[in-house]
Formats: sequence, C-alpha cells, structure tokens
Amino acid sequence: MTDPSIPSAIQMMRPRETRQVLGQWIRLTRQRLRLTQPLLASKSGVSVTTLSRLEREGQGAVDNLLRVLQALGELDGFHADVQELLRKASLPHDLSEMKKPVPPRQRVRLHKLPKVSL
Repeated sequence: MTDPSIPSAIQMMRPRETRQVLGQWIRLTRQRLRLTQPLLASKSGVSVTTLSRLEREGQGAVDNLLRVLQALGELDGFHADVQELLRKASLPHDLSEMKKPVPPRQRVRLHKLPKVSL
C-alpha cells in the first residue's frame, strides 16, 4: 500500500515556470485580441505596470489576475477549469473510501384484520 502523503506523480514544473507560462498566455491572448497594454489595463482596472509584470513574470495579486482574465473574456473558461479541479479534489482517493449508498426507507403498510364476531 502506498503512503497517501507522498504524491503519486513527480511534479516537473516549478511555480516560477508556471507563472511565466501564465504570463505568456496573457500576453498572447491580449495580442490576439489586438489590445495594447494600456487599453487592457484600462479595461481591467489594473495599472499598466501591474499588467506588464503579470505578462513578464506572471506575478501579481490573484484579484488583478482575475480582473485581467475577465477583461480578456477568459474568466468563464478559467472558472470552469477550477470547478473541474474542485470536482476531482472532492472524489475519494480510494474507491474503498466511497460512502455506501443508503437504501431508501421502505414504507410498511399494516393490513387490517377483519373483525370477527363472536
């Protein structure tokens, strides 16, 4: 049996690399939509400096990231991806941990006995 505290897959990406990929994705999406940094910054309500740092290094506050994603029209897709991760996280680690279904309650009907005359 494996130790559940040890991840089953080796993580190859480091947080820094993931931030950079995220920044590249934001920049490419902005460019595909033919938006300048000042225009996207204005639409999202973040400063140009913040947007530039997000694109270059992938660094910034989560709230700013979500504002930029919303301005790019990508927030719904991001939300759907996070919902799927949440669904997967709620699944049991092992099928033996699944709760057994509770059978529905059965209604018991008592039959009335005929009255007997004596």
